Amino acid sequence: MKVNTDDYQKILDFICKVGEVDDLQHFVDYIDNFLQNDFEASPVLVFSTNPKNPRPNQIRSHRAKEIDDLYYHKDEIKSFKDELRRIPKKVSKIGKEKLFFYIIPVGMIHEQTYFLCFKCNREISESILDYFFQFINNSISKIDKLQEASGLKNLVYKDDVTGLFNQRRFTSDIDDAIDDSKKSERKFSVIFIDIDHFKQVNDGHGHLVGTKLLKDVASIIKNCVRPSDFCYRYGGDEFVVLVKNCSFAESKVIGERILANISSEIFYVNDSEGLQGGSEFKLTVSIGIACFPEDASSRTEIVKIADKMMYKAKQTGRGKVCHTKELFSDK
Repeated sequence: MKVNTDDYQKILDFICKVGEVDDLQHFVDYIDNFLQNDFEASPVLVFSTNPKNPRPNQIRSHRAKEIDDLYYHKDEIKSFKDELRRIPKKVSKIGKEKLFFYIIPVGMIHEQTYFLCFKCNREISESILDYFFQFINNSISKIDKLQEASGLKNLVYKDDVTGLFNQRRFTSDIDDAIDDSKKSERKFSVIFIDIDHFKQVNDGHGHLVGTKLLKDVASIIKNCVRPSDFCYRYGGDEFVVLVKNCSFAESKVIGERILANISSEIFYVNDSEGLQGGSEFKLTVSIGIACFPEDASSRTEIVKIADKMMYKAKQTGRGKVCHTKELFSDK
């Protein structure tokens, strides 16, 4: 088949526009838009197989089923899957007079071998497809390495016990929040949380029980905040929530929700975990809130004030939420 120089130019333009994409989903979306707009292809289907799976012929689909039903006949989907079960290593082209089907292997990510499948009403030359294939494979390899490096980096910022971010990450995030607040004039809050009488639990029931309770409390805190908020284990039995773009009234609601949900929960421990056998626990927390920029002008100040408010909540009876503006509880 004669090479279409316009196709080469289209791919070169696409490569220049894409640049350094570090996210697999966005990369696939870019390819999908490119093939539809420049080659009049049907929406791209994404399939994967796992060579280590006990059922190696199992094919997973990664696009919405509505796309399959709307743009592809079930026999066409079956033909794609039949071809994928052979695990093609190169670009495959199944041609008819006026309709062509293409399969592009894009490499392995997280033990899954991925393939892009599409159809269009025109034939694309093998040299163009091979060139496109090399670009996709190189890009996927870079994305995989970037994601792996990002995952390793995140481990440095994760608490081993609870899975929340740690104090190191909190220090970095709060500096970013302060810079953003000064530029955008948006407020944010820091919520300090300390489990009441936690030392008695550790001393009386052992550290296995203490560790389990820390995980359970962390899970409740995580479920009480918005997706845009960040949760940290600050150390010991202390937790912190960084609530961006949030007024005092909103942070108060979040603090009260955390207190109410933890206070109403019954925590269970198995016979094998506790020094005194199986147990049930009721816990309370003391919570302090500080807002930026009303309460502080620096990271040190806002952390100090939120911590001070948390201790004020403890000193005035525990199981409370305390802020410089007012003192309130769940009672």
